[in-house]
Order: sequence, then C-alpha cells, then structure tokens
Amino acid sequence: MGRWQPLRGDLPAEVARLVRELRQYVDRCEMNTMTVAAKTGYSRSSWLRYLNGRRLPPWAAVAELGRLAQADAQPLRVLWESAAHAWTGERPAEGTGPAPAPLRPAADARDPDVPDSARTGPTPAADRALPRGFRPPPAGVLAAVAACSLLAISLLVVLLLARPWDGWTSGTEADRPPAGAPSGAPAWPWPLHSAADRAAAGCRAAGCRGLDPYRERCDRDSVVVHRLRAYGRVLTLQYSPACRASWAEVDTAAATAGLRIATTGGDQQTATGGGAYTAMVASGPDAARATVVVRGRQLGVAQYDSWIDAVSGSV
Repeated sequence: MGRWQPLRGDLPAEVARLVRELRQYVDRCEMNTMTVAAKTGYSRSSWLRYLNGRRLPPWAAVAELGRLAQADAQPLRVLWESAAHAWTGERPAEGTGPAPAPLRPAADARDPDVPDSARTGPTPAADRALPRGFRPPPAGVLAAVAACSLLAISLLVVLLLARPWDGWTSGTEADRPPAGAPSGAPAWPWPLHSAADRAAAGCRAAGCRGLDPYRERCDRDSVVVHRLRAYGRVLTLQYSPACRASWAEVDTAAATAGLRIATTGGDQQTATGGGAYTAMVASGPDAARATVVVRGRQLGVAQYDSWIDAVSGSV
C-alpha cells in the first residue's frame, strides 16, 4: 500500500498534477514530511496540507522541494503557475461541495507556517507609511486593473500550455492529446519530441509486446513515470509515447531478482537473471507497475505509488 491518500475528486486537474509531482519528489528523495519540513523551512503541518491537496503551496516551497529532487525549475514553474491559476479561478461543478478557499500563489507574509526567510509577499498597506496627500485610486479602477492582470495571466498560461502540443496535432486522432496530454500519458508536463523521433520507433502498441525497448528504439522518447530509490538500487517505470509501451528498469541489476513489469490486464514481462530491464508490455503507465526483489524486499512503483514489502518464499 502507498503512503499517499487519494486526492479529493473536486480538486482542479492542474492542482492534482502539481501535488502528484511533489509527491514523486518526496519519494525520489526518500524523505518523509518531517524531513521535508527540516530541509525546506516550511512546517510539517504545511507540507501535509500541500501534499494532500488541501492548500496550494507557495512557489518558494515548491522551488525548495524541486531543488532537493534536482528537478528542472522551468517546467516546474509552469506547472505551479497553472495550478495557482486553477486554484484561484476555478470552481467545482454544482453539487460537488464547496470550492476550496482561494489562496495567493506567493508565500503569505502573515502565514504562521511560512518562515521569515521564505516570506516574499508584500507588506499589507496598513503597515506601510503612505506619502502625505496620497489618495488611493477608486475601487472601480483597482477592480479593472485586477481583471486585466488576471486576463493577461490567463492568456499567458493558455499559450504556455497549448503551443507545445502543435507537434501532436498533425497525427491521427489517437495521437492527439485529450485534455492536454496523450492518452495513457504520465502526469503533465509532457516532454516534447519531433515527428522524426516518433517515426523512428520500430514498433507500436501491441506490436511492442515482448520486444526489447532499446532495439526497437522506444527509449528515444521514453519518460520516467515513477522512480523509487532503496537499498542502493533505483527502480524505474518507463513509458514511450511513440511506441505506446512500458517497461521496467533497475540500476544496478547486481544482486537483484525478479525484475518484472505487469499490467492490470494480466500481461507481464520478466527480465532474465541479472537483467537491467524487461521487455515491453503494450500499456500506458496508468495500468502498469514495476517490481524487483532486493535483500528479501520487493520494491515496487506504479504511476502514482511506490512501496517496499517483505518477500516470503522464493521469487
């Protein structure tokens, strides 16, 4: 069983993507919330709210966790800005319960959970001395400026999200990403690859079953769906959007056993003894999981989950 609780159903998709990405960072670094709090300067209670989707984390907290996980800051920033916009502007459908309380994307300078060193928000107007004779603009002007700013941010986010997918629109209907991502793809953002990379793949979907991902050139556009580091090994679930196939890898393969990838439909591939990766299964990452046995423990990863279980009997 994974340690993460399911996210609530009315959470905006952009926020859910950010939370899942941050959860993977915590798993990748083999940390718990207490360790994350100590290393980032944000309280454990704050991280519990952030990682369970009950509150939008400020960018400073996201950036600190990304730094610990050695994540690329630019895609992470785009992912966070998308979540911030959805959190403040989107409301759940009627009958799904109350909307989450709007939160400012930047760290709140009056939030007791945010350390002084991480506070980047502006000082409230009541705390600042105003020049003599200064007259605040009318409320209507402030509302108009805020509306224009929100519209500009919305257009920028739409451009950032929509333009990278131009390379996919020239393919068949099955190649087009539904709701911002290819069918069966890992969490957004998705890495971009040219049409030549996709055409170079040696197989596709069911035709890849049981084949070597490297010989079929499926590794050229492969992405890491989820990764678990334990006992000096790194278990990875890989997916190729060009080949529409998944496989498992372990680094290093020495002293491991039973490296396997299995799907919810019952398909599975097992690496030969001492092998570092398996053959492929015709499955998206949402229906696949990778496992390997190290020192009497089974390490496992799925799209949004990872685990370490004791192994009884032989492998």
